[in-house]
Amino acid sequence: MEFNKPINGQDNAPQSDVNSLPLTLGTYPSVVAPKEKTVFTKSEKILALTTFVIAYGVVQFALWNTSGFFTTGLCLLFISVIIGYLKKTGHKFKASHKLWSGIIIAFSTVFSITANDLIKTLDLVFLLIASTHLVYCVCAEKELFGRFSVFEFLKSSLKNPISHSGKEFSAVGSSLNVKDSGAKIKAVIGGLILAIPLTLIVGGLLMSADKGVETILLRLTGTVDVDDFFTVIWKIVLAAPIASYLFGVLYSHTHPEKINALDEENCISFIRKLRFISNTVVYTSVTPICLLYVLFFISQANYFLSAFLNKLPADYSYAEYARRGFFELFAIELINAGVIFAINFFSKKAGEEKPRALRFYTVMISVFTLLITATAISKMVLYIQNYGLTQLRVYTTWFMVLTALIFVYVIIRQFKANFPFMRAAAMTFTLMFALLCFSRPDAVIARYNMEYCSEQLTFTDIKEMCDLSSDASAVITEDQYKSLICSKYTEDKSNSELSLNKGLTGDEYICNRISQKLDKSVYNYFNFSALKLKRQISQ
Repeated sequence: MEFNKPINGQDNAPQSDVNSLPLTLGTYPSVVAPKEKTVFTKSEKILALTTFVIAYGVVQFALWNTSGFFTTGLCLLFISVIIGYLKKTGHKFKASHKLWSGIIIAFSTVFSITANDLIKTLDLVFLLIASTHLVYCVCAEKELFGRFSVFEFLKSSLKNPISHSGKEFSAVGSSLNVKDSGAKIKAVIGGLILAIPLTLIVGGLLMSADKGVETILLRLTGTVDVDDFFTVIWKIVLAAPIASYLFGVLYSHTHPEKINALDEENCISFIRKLRFISNTVVYTSVTPICLLYVLFFISQANYFLSAFLNKLPADYSYAEYARRGFFELFAIELINAGVIFAINFFSKKAGEEKPRALRFYTVMISVFTLLITATAISKMVLYIQNYGLTQLRVYTTWFMVLTALIFVYVIIRQFKANFPFMRAAAMTFTLMFALLCFSRPDAVIARYNMEYCSEQLTFTDIKEMCDLSSDASAVITEDQYKSLICSKYTEDKSNSELSLNKGLTGDEYICNRISQKLDKSVYNYFNFSALKLKRQISQ
């Protein structure tokens, strides 16, 4: 009998299957999928180098120094790069995209027309968000400020650019034909860091050992400003992450296959998950607040109506009446905004299925907020008429007017479900922000106070207005105010600085003070207000 002969012509012995056997450590080599190498186009390589130049300019002319004409040029360069690159990659601009591009260009001029640092900082943030949203909408072929604009802002300005920010260094390396650019750049930086202390030690020893070497090294160090050298290094270090972000903005959105597109269904699903509070709980919580507002306005009707009638209540000075309760009312306005947001996003029944009761409470709180806002603004106007303008009064009033308009849109939304709330709010903010930027608040403050509050002004007040910015100083140093400044200078006997400035008139003292402030940095002169101011004080 042949034991190796299969029975019935078939071999029933178990067959080993490689796939069915468990893999033991060391039996088979692990197979790791090779990392996909990114190949950059010529346009992307040029873009990587350009964004680094722009990023260095941002550090130099927006972060390190006072921004002005150079920052305007930098912003215009950036928006030109955005438009040119998007057109180069085959993207088309809709009418709204072209309009928004024009708005961005217009806001780029703010750095040149004002010297107010806060305005310029806010404008820089605005331009960044506006530009990233433009890139997103053009690449996604969407209109601006859609229903889910909040998610679009987060995706276009944070998630997408940051997720592809590392591509900047790879693109720069590939443009220079450097293999393993990231590792080599790190190696070079690490080598330089190690070389600096070692070079200093060796140089010191050689200088001690030989007089000729000492003379040569001293001449070299005399021609090179060490502080300037390290300043440039720091600027390059700061420019690196900015360049990575700017490159990531354009690279991520022009490669839709590498990012997850915004899914509106996912947005709706996310919002629905937030709705976990029973509407009954919401109504119960909000009702006492509404009743409190009713009692508040009834009991204080005469007090608050005085502001609208431009009359001062009995036993109150203008300062006491305006200040008393103003910031409390401002805080209530912010709290109400939070309450409206909460009840409309966290109630179980909200959105398109919003019941009438929720709409009623939303309208009620919005109406009370508008009344509170109107009262607070009236009080502030009355105060300004008697005590003049300050930056805080201008900014607070501007913000309250903006929020009042937003609450009006909230009310309209309760009666008209298809009202484009996000688009209306975004455009209103843009217009209000344009009013704030292009009106140059410091110039308005100085002009109003010098024209309408001259009797209450002291010489110290005039000096403080000059310290606001060149916008205010350019107004105060006009010829028509010289006599006023001189009279206030003479009246202010309590000013200890007067004894050190004998022989100077008031306007000469102000001009000297302004000149010293401008001369602290050459970059202080690179705006229209500073140029006007320089011409006036040199006369």
